[in-house]
Amino acid sequence: MIGKFDFKEEIKKHKVVLVGLEHYNPLGIIRSFGEMGINIDYVGISYHVPVASASMYINTLHQVNSIPEAYEVVLKNYGGIYKESGVKPILLFSDDDVYSIFDEHIEELQEDFITANAGKNGRVIEFMDKDKIQECAKRHGLPVISSYVVKPGEVPEGLKYPVITKAISPLAGAWKGDFHICENEKELRENMATINAEKCMIQPYVEKKTEIQFEGFSYNHGKGMFTAVEIANNYPVRGYYGPYMNVFPPKHHDLLKKLNAVLAEVGFEGLWEIEFLVDKDDNYWFLEVNFRSSPWHRAATIAGMPLAYYWIQTTLTGECPKPKEFEPFNAMVETVDYSKRVEVGRCTLAEWISDFKNAGCTYYYDAVDQEPWKLVVKNWDKLK
Repeated sequence: MIGKFDFKEEIKKHKVVLVGLEHYNPLGIIRSFGEMGINIDYVGISYHVPVASASMYINTLHQVNSIPEAYEVVLKNYGGIYKESGVKPILLFSDDDVYSIFDEHIEELQEDFITANAGKNGRVIEFMDKDKIQECAKRHGLPVISSYVVKPGEVPEGLKYPVITKAISPLAGAWKGDFHICENEKELRENMATINAEKCMIQPYVEKKTEIQFEGFSYNHGKGMFTAVEIANNYPVRGYYGPYMNVFPPKHHDLLKKLNAVLAEVGFEGLWEIEFLVDKDDNYWFLEVNFRSSPWHRAATIAGMPLAYYWIQTTLTGECPKPKEFEPFNAMVETVDYSKRVEVGRCTLAEWISDFKNAGCTYYYDAVDQEPWKLVVKNWDKLK
């Protein structure tokens, strides 16, 4: 077994390369490595405000304007390292559409890189389809909200309103822009007219009490699973995620066993986030698997379990670390939470400042790595 100190030296032999849109998701990964004395390379794709690129912990920075350009930069700068040194670079991702271009060529890429995969080209893309992953979840006993998959403009008979529309995949249409809450058939038809994807999903609108997320990684073709934290939104936002959340040790072990079976069927090895909706009667409904790092992986680092580092350790040594106990804490997406609470009167500015100061995890602010926060303050309205 490679000890903790020795493994840090071992991982430094590998180039760790993160590819992602400029966002607080990759920023959390960069900081999680940097705080351990490992500065990684970042291929940052232009998106809103370059907060991740501003981090002090980046070793080599490549700033690009598109996902195809990012793919070419990775191949050009890191594709020959293994042949020259015998040590494979490690590729990490923080966005579905970014990862998808690599998943299309994952069999060839695995010859030169260590990276997330499900064994064959396009396998992960296949299960990014909401209908596909929900059918898989049902096979393994997870509760799923009934849904219709239709062409935009097709309205199934017998719908009970309100309903929601969703893009069938993060790679289709406008993704989050295709999410609509429709109170009646007229609103449904109007919103469907704006959807450009070939297919969309219609579901009954379920009034949520909260949403929960599990944050972790899988290994050994999905047969092994490590879950660091469970997260629940502290207040519901209609049609949106809750940016002020409670982070605690995983407790829904019955769901985790079934989720492990889902990951094993997919055969996925890599970082993930898995989401559930909790309704007013405390029923849990499976929503989706995100086959990549999520912004909330930063909270796992704060809890003592840096997931990207742990996944690499497990991949290189064949031994998975043990989960750590920790006291629950709150985490905050500062800009979005301010807009969803202070600006709409959910709480006073004084109450929000108190929550901000007492949060165990903030996704933008960091007392040591301050340049990203300066950009956030300057671009507050854009980021909220």
